[in-house]
Amino acid sequence: MKKNYKNNFIITFLIIILILYTINSNLVVNSILEYTELFIKKLFPASFIFFIISSLLIDYNLPEKLSKLLHINGAIFYIVIMSMISGFPSGSKYIKDLYQKNIIDIKTANYLITFTHFPNPIFILGSVTTIFKNKIYPVYILISLILSNLLIGLITHPKNKSKMAYIKKDNKSFSIYLTNSITSSIKTMIIIYGTSIFFYLIVTIINNYLKLNLYSYILLNGIFDLTKGIFLTSLISNETIKSLLIISFISLGGISINMQVKSIISDTFISYKNFLIARFYQLIISIIIFLIIINWTNYIN
Repeated sequence: MKKNYKNNFIITFLIIILILYTINSNLVVNSILEYTELFIKKLFPASFIFFIISSLLIDYNLPEKLSKLLHINGAIFYIVIMSMISGFPSGSKYIKDLYQKNIIDIKTANYLITFTHFPNPIFILGSVTTIFKNKIYPVYILISLILSNLLIGLITHPKNKSKMAYIKKDNKSFSIYLTNSITSSIKTMIIIYGTSIFFYLIVTIINNYLKLNLYSYILLNGIFDLTKGIFLTSLISNETIKSLLIISFISLGGISINMQVKSIISDTFISYKNFLIARFYQLIISIIIFLIIINWTNYIN
């Protein structure tokens, strides 16, 4: 019965959205073109090549080599570092790739999904910096988000250490590995593009009909699409409030990022619930860290 109510709600919602899209066809078309241009120019080039290279590195057993070289779990180290460099939702893809290749077990995968939600550092220190007068704030934001993830990793670390499986490399040629990596990466990029534009259009329609105050307008956009919410904080003059909103949007991920993660891991036993709960922990921890940094820097100055 509960499932029927849920299905009926979704059907009703989709019909309403379809009607509104039809009525506002010009707005929808222009919004799709606008977002597609942004996606192709900003997101696709960096993320796509990261996904291809990371998949190839796994095929050529880099995690195993890291284990032998550093005497640690190379798979965990690889996923954390690559997630930190390339930004979300790449963590879920790397976890899924290693899990499906049987390099990590489900226990390790469910552990990693909690704390590999890192923002792309280039995005924070590059694009986000442009909306601040004081350029040190994005640095504090990035530090807070990275440390909060690492603290979650320490808090949720399993008592029993999991061992990394060593997979014997097959004799496939580089061209086959490359083709498989491209195919897998394209599938992931389609998921990211599709979910992002779906929720982007919903926010566009809502903004077209509702007259919201400034903070409600920013929060609504940030909840659905964190990127748009982040750049709308430029309308706020207070740097601390602006920073806290950005931290909140990134920590929670927004509906779009959450749906991307859920879609990427949907054909596995990796727990989306673990990811979701950890985002609220990250929100609290990252805000506390940020406020400590701000108060400490104000004190020493």
